[in-house]
Amino acid sequence: MRLPDCHVCRQCSVTPAVRLVGRGGSDGEQRRDQVRAGSRTRFSTSLLYVVSAFVLAGFFAVRNVSSWPARISYPGEQSYEGCALAETARLAEGIPIYAPPSPQGFAGATYGPLFFLVGSHLINPNYPSYFPVRLLSALAILGCAAGCGLLAFWLTRSYVAACLSPLVFLAYGIVTFHGVAALSDNVALFLFFAGFLVAYRFRNSLAILFAIPLITLGFFYKQQFIAGTLAVMAYLLLERQYVRLAQFAGLLAASGVGVFAFFQWVVFPKQEFWRHFLLYQTTLLSWHQLISGIINFTLMFAAPVLLGFEYLRGNPNRMVRCYLIFAVLLGLLTIGKETAFIQYFYESILLISVLIPALLVSSLAQRRGALEVVVLMGIALLIGQWYTPPPPNATDLARYNGVQGFFRHSFPPRARALGFRGGDLVQAGLDTPFADLFQTELLARRGVVADKELLGRIRDRWFTVIVLDFDLERERDPQWLDMYLTPAARYAIEQNYQVADKIEIPVPERLNPQDYFYIYVPKSVGFDNQAAAVNADPRTVGTEPGLRPDLRQRLKR
Repeated sequence: MRLPDCHVCRQCSVTPAVRLVGRGGSDGEQRRDQVRAGSRTRFSTSLLYVVSAFVLAGFFAVRNVSSWPARISYPGEQSYEGCALAETARLAEGIPIYAPPSPQGFAGATYGPLFFLVGSHLINPNYPSYFPVRLLSALAILGCAAGCGLLAFWLTRSYVAACLSPLVFLAYGIVTFHGVAALSDNVALFLFFAGFLVAYRFRNSLAILFAIPLITLGFFYKQQFIAGTLAVMAYLLLERQYVRLAQFAGLLAASGVGVFAFFQWVVFPKQEFWRHFLLYQTTLLSWHQLISGIINFTLMFAAPVLLGFEYLRGNPNRMVRCYLIFAVLLGLLTIGKETAFIQYFYESILLISVLIPALLVSSLAQRRGALEVVVLMGIALLIGQWYTPPPPNATDLARYNGVQGFFRHSFPPRARALGFRGGDLVQAGLDTPFADLFQTELLARRGVVADKELLGRIRDRWFTVIVLDFDLERERDPQWLDMYLTPAARYAIEQNYQVADKIEIPVPERLNPQDYFYIYVPKSVGFDNQAAAVNADPRTVGTEPGLRPDLRQRLKR
């Protein structure tokens, strides 16, 4: 029986028998070769995308993390650490930091009590150093990076996503700069995130309650990063696990109230802990700061957040979706606080770092969109380097040593001092009864705390030295003048103090490139006769001189 010719075979000169062999032989091999070639091409393309993503994230992560030794070991202040160090040192000395304002001093102390308690056991109050608290922060940030990898693996079951996610997190400049600051944000973030991971892992069992101790510790380290906790409760509500939701919320509330009562009446008795912990943080909202924060979020995080939602659209996950929504909303709300900065979007950065690698893995599996994900991730990480100041260098260290030498040489130990950079003052052995000038005046401006005690002490010329970042007689920019001094405080200083000298500030501490420390000392006709009035510390009165002779001579000239 003669085989029918196909329309293709009619155009060639081969016989039907040869055509039959060709269909079962060489054509099949060609198809298999084409399939193998296509597979190799797809594998090569996927490998190229994966390698490109690791190179991009790894470059920024290594570049930023390599600055950690210099940042951690630098002895001076970076990123508003000085006030926290001064308050922690006072607690380590046994001085109440939650006491109400009085003529003997005041501390804003708006961080959680665990931060101050842990810090007071890590530092030596006689030689306070940022190093141990910075090291603890670095360990917490590394823990958060590991948590990102774990969550990415749970979502994708991909080792590529699990390894890429920590690199993306560490590639963000604010993470690797602020992440080693001697502040409360980093440890609090780790505790809250660890609590969320426990809740996510056991989301369908009673073991979800094991997340509560971690969440409670995080809240009393810094009362901020609660998006994950809200996401857990929203998930239980949406899943109609009403009994478990009641158990979780009830135990969490009982834990919070119990720990709060323990701090208020046992650890800090007869102090106003509740005002510092609950009131002072919520009264510092600013419309200008809110608008600025929204603009910064839009520029830095809007695109990567949308990529995260794109992954969740194709791979639904209720708890993670709720976490991302709450992280964005709470970040935008809390960025409106006067003292807020980009680290208030920490939780958004955590989820971005998890979901973008997950989206890349998903795109590779679906064979579409991987190139766009890699390109957008690279752009996001490039923008994410905004406001990543360079690490301190040898010049900064020399300037810091110069500042410390000046204070130690010009003023006696335990002389009372007032200034925005409280860390420099306590490290020089000076006493800072009003440990946080910025918070004190900010709360006074809002009418939350009266600064009449501070103003009275300035008028009494009670402080041996006042250190400002500007010259009151020459500075005209209201932004700097109003930053940490009310008009009444500026007037009191002008009337009762005069500039004795100015010294160069290390770059990590400068508010603007032209900054100097302006050294204000009490106005007096006879400096030799004012020592007792100026240095009326009961521990040193009658045993210390007033100003050092060289500074006294400069004032006379």
